[in-house]
Amino acid sequence: MFGLLRRQAAIPLPVKAVEASSEKNDDSAAENVLSKDRDETWHSGRGAPGYIDLDLGAVQKVSHLNFLPYQVPTPAQTVHRIWVGETQDKMELVQEVKQETTHHKWVKDVTVERPARWVRIETTESPSWVAMSGVEVFGDT
Repeated sequence: MFGLLRRQAAIPLPVKAVEASSEKNDDSAAENVLSKDRDETWHSGRGAPGYIDLDLGAVQKVSHLNFLPYQVPTPAQTVHRIWVGETQDKMELVQEVKQETTHHKWVKDVTVERPARWVRIETTESPSWVAMSGVEVFGDT
């Protein structure tokens, strides 16, 4: 119950910039994960591993994040690693999410609980090409 109350007090953190391990083409740019239009996606153009880096612009207390896989076949067993850091070149692993994920179904409340400027979502195992349709980062109030 207490964890739920804390999540409700979290606020969305603005993402200032997005970088990716690769992009399939201009229509599948990394910035598409910030769009509210779920038909816009970031597509790496290749299989795992692949990642997307989110720049919060300044170090902030990150509580959790949500992400929206874009994958075929679906559902499928996947592994995602969450990395955070004050600089992009020095991040620490804070969470590994091993679960069955489904195309356009949010993976929610992935705990981070760290101060960070940079957040990386790395897909290390997936039968699909690495792609996402949305990312949300939250901080404590």
